[in-house]
Amino acid sequence: MTFMLLIGSQVVAEEEEQDWSGMYAGAFGGYVSGELNSVDLLHEESTGDYDDDSPIFGISLGYQHQHKNGWVAGAEAIIPLYMQKGTAVDKEFFPDSVTYEASFKWGFLVAVKAGRGVGKLLPYAFGAVGFSNVDGKTFNVNENDMYEEGFEQSAAATHMIWQLGAGADYQVNKSIVLGGRVAAFTGTKEDHTMPWNEPGPNLFGYNSVLFQFNIFYKFGAK
Repeated sequence: MTFMLLIGSQVVAEEEEQDWSGMYAGAFGGYVSGELNSVDLLHEESTGDYDDDSPIFGISLGYQHQHKNGWVAGAEAIIPLYMQKGTAVDKEFFPDSVTYEASFKWGFLVAVKAGRGVGKLLPYAFGAVGFSNVDGKTFNVNENDMYEEGFEQSAAATHMIWQLGAGADYQVNKSIVLGGRVAAFTGTKEDHTMPWNEPGPNLFGYNSVLFQFNIFYKFGAK
């Protein structure tokens, strides 16, 4: 019995020694499942909402502090590096002939997170806000709003984006942390007006759910 109590005390002590404080950097990969939507206010709604799922990956850098009561708070810079192009087909004016494409160019978010460490596990809630630049293109319609095969137009815009969700991290050892997140991922509707639909505006936005896997390196681990 004494031996078992000693072993139990040692396990508790090891859990209490887990420290989440410090700076970390890492990479993430995942999947966004949602819909890109467009509204052409000149012609009302011509493309509507459509499924637009995509893999996503990028890098992040953050810092967090663990208080004596076990609660952890931190901030994180998130830089997405890749999202797959989204496409749609005109359903009203040029059915199955004119197509639209949205291409991710760059993005940057700042996140805050708060949770409570339980040994090697850190469940937390987080929110992030930032900006993303997207290039919108129209294929097979000319500047006079007439069908012309092979004609291409484009207009870029910067969208405000935000994420809100929850996650959990696990300390593999004092330096390596693995984790996962689930969040709502939204991009505001912004104007991508092109010559063919002037004076516009032609608004594009994005609504999705994010599923993400993280791997971090914790600096200064002892």
